[in-house]
Amino acid sequence: MNIQVIGIILLSLSGLLIAFSQFKNRSRVEVKEDDTLDHIKGMYILKTPYEKLVIAYFGLMILAAIADWIIGGNPEKLNLFFFLISACAFLIFLYKLGMSFIEQVKFKWPTLVYVLLNCGIAALVYIFMSSPVEKMEAALEYLLTFHLLGMILGLGGTLILDILIFHFLRNFKINSSEAVIMHLISQLIILGLVLLLVTGVAIYLTDMDGYNSNPRFLMKMTAVLVLSINGVFLNFFMMPKIEKLSLVEEDLEEDQTLKRVAFAVGGVSMVSWLAAFTFAMVKDLGAFTYIQMLIPYLALVLTAIGGGQFTKKKMEKEVKNESES
Repeated sequence: MNIQVIGIILLSLSGLLIAFSQFKNRSRVEVKEDDTLDHIKGMYILKTPYEKLVIAYFGLMILAAIADWIIGGNPEKLNLFFFLISACAFLIFLYKLGMSFIEQVKFKWPTLVYVLLNCGIAALVYIFMSSPVEKMEAALEYLLTFHLLGMILGLGGTLILDILIFHFLRNFKINSSEAVIMHLISQLIILGLVLLLVTGVAIYLTDMDGYNSNPRFLMKMTAVLVLSINGVFLNFFMMPKIEKLSLVEEDLEEDQTLKRVAFAVGGVSMVSWLAAFTFAMVKDLGAFTYIQMLIPYLALVLTAIGGGQFTKKKMEKEVKNESES
């Protein structure tokens, strides 16, 4: 058994034991179905206890390392698969670590440990791979498939979320159960973005010179960067306070910053996901320069932000008119 296998087993076993202890000692109170903050404070991902997913991840890494030792090296592309899983896990751990720093949530130190352990595992798995870029080139078809899956989750989730926001605001207020639904969809979008980023980097490494000279690719990456920043506002600022998104008469002047952000991030998210999809799929756009594509994209983003604020003002005016009549 070589040092890399031993290292992965030890790091994974450490994470597994910490996660198991954390899960065993967690509050046994069931997550409240109509409380968004309960989902966030309880560290749930799509209603699944966070620790269960951590246990499954570290357990998978242990089995992968043992299998590698028994058969004397993983079959072609399998090490790459485990490396990409560890990269996705790193981003998810980072997301949960960030969520533990928001005002409403108590910091949980094991999440920081998971991030550090996962960095070590990812490094060792990468060292395992001989000619990692060549393996990425050989697996390009699969990388593109999962890249498209990330795009589907992100774009589909955003479309549904935007539709639901306006549907839920038909009575000018987001109630508790509606807030939970929006939170779950936002997590799907985050998972799609994680998959998009990890597979996107792997695809980029297979032909860096070609992608660096491709304005269509650079514009897609610009849209993904905006999506990442927008996602921070969506999940770290808006979702924990989503139930305060009320336009009823007595709440009109309350939480104005939250309302402005809420009506902005939806439009920016929609425009950016559609832009990323368009830049990825429409090859004819390669005839334009980066700047020629950037200007209309930024114009659409600003229009989406302005349109969101206009919609907010219009709905607030409707509430005032109803109260005066």
